Amino acid sequence: MLKKNALYILFLGTLCILAGIGVMIWASDKFYLGIAFVVLGLVYGLAGILLYRRSKKIASTKHESKE
Repeated sequence: MLKKNALYILFLGTLCILAGIGVMIWASDKFYLGIAFVVLGLVYGLAGILLYRRSKKIASTKHESKE
């Protein structure tokens, strides 16, 4: 479940980055809003990567403890 949530967060981060790039291209007067979306996407991406690594580590320790 934790791995699934991490992948959702990564997907959300990717969407935020794409939305930020789209805002910067098509609404050039809202350039700072685009930068904010890109930064938000990077934060979500980092959180997703860290959560994914943590879930893999938890799964590996559970697998080792069963053996």
